[in-house]
Order: sequence, then structure tokens, then C-alpha cells
Amino acid sequence: MKMINVISVAALSATVATTALANTVVYTDGPGDIEGGIFHAVTSTQGSFDTFCIEFTESLDTSGFVTYSYDVTDYATFNGQGGGFQDPLDSRTAFIYTEFLHGNIRNILGNQGLSDTDMANAIQIAMWKIEDEPVDFSFHSQYANALLLIAAAENAISNGSWSGLGKVRVMNVWVQGQEGTTQGARQDTLILLPLPSGAGLASVGLLGLGFVSRRRR
Repeated sequence: MKMINVISVAALSATVATTALANTVVYTDGPGDIEGGIFHAVTSTQGSFDTFCIEFTESLDTSGFVTYSYDVTDYATFNGQGGGFQDPLDSRTAFIYTEFLHGNIRNILGNQGLSDTDMANAIQIAMWKIEDEPVDFSFHSQYANALLLIAAAENAISNGSWSGLGKVRVMNVWVQGQEGTTQGARQDTLILLPLPSGAGLASVGLLGLGFVSRRRR
């Protein structure tokens, strides 16, 4: 993601620490095998839903046994760089995530009969590419589908059917007790407020799934 608006780390720490402590989240793993989503998030205040990450260089424990704090913004904090950056979420990423939660991804991709893993990989690759993450998946079998998702997002923006972020926001995830610090920063994932019923679970058959313990970015 492109980095703008360098801010005071001290000021950010004070702000984030105030808001993050009230919200907690636990993650488990779902389909996808490229060190990204789908992740299943269980939160203290926003229910349960499926999500993706937007940074490639930040880590996340998806064993289901680690409880994190989080705050909700329209940007990623620190950008995986440890430099106090606010990194705005791209409108195209927000579009793709919204379409995922509403079960429309397979339709966008032409109903190719994709497995849940292939669909998850296409979405995650598209998001990392949009957000300018330092990774190249042009070799991957789902790269072409990722480009189709990006094209669909750009077309929606161009024809006026999508603008801004909609109801999608960023969950900035922290180690509890280290909120607002570079040491405590973990992965940035996506959330839609308010969540639709089912929150993407029915679209990929994830009810009760997600207990594979892998360390995902």
C-alpha cells in the first residue's frame, strides 16, 4: 500500500491504545494457501466473519488460541514498516471484499467452478496487488482471476456503481498490552460495518471450519 501522512508515533499510540482495548479478536485459518486469507475472525463486539489481510509483511497467529486487540479505521497503521504511517485502504479492495461477503465473487469470475482455495487465493492476490505489497504472484495459477477482480472493481468505480470504501474498514490488530506500538503491531485485516447475515460464511462453506493451525501473514 502507498504510504502517506507521516504522523507522530507517540500521538498514535495514545489514540489507538484508548480504542483498541475494548475490542478483541481471535483468528482461525480457512481456505487459501499463499500465506494470506481467508481468515475466520471471532470478535468481542462485531460477531464472527471471514476476512483477508492487506499487508504482506505483517504476521498473524491463526491457531485460535491467541486473543488480539484491534481498532477500526479507514487505513492500515504502520504499514508493516514500523515507521508510524497511515496507509489508506484502496476503494478497489473494499469493493472486492464487499462482493466476497455478499457471495458474488464466483459470478464475477464467470462461474468457473473454482474451489474455495482457488477463490481465496484470487481474492488475496488481487488485494495485495492493489495495495502495492512487496510480492509478485504473476506466476500463480490464480493471477489471471485476480486481475479480473481488479478489473471488475475498476469498472464499478468507473460506471458509478461503487465509490469510496462503502462500509468496509481496516482492523488494525495488536498484541494485547502493546497497542499503538511497532512491537505490538500485527496484521491488518478487513471488516464490513455492519456485518451482513452470515458474513461470507455461506459463500465458501466455512461454518465450523478454520481450525488448521498455521502462521499466516
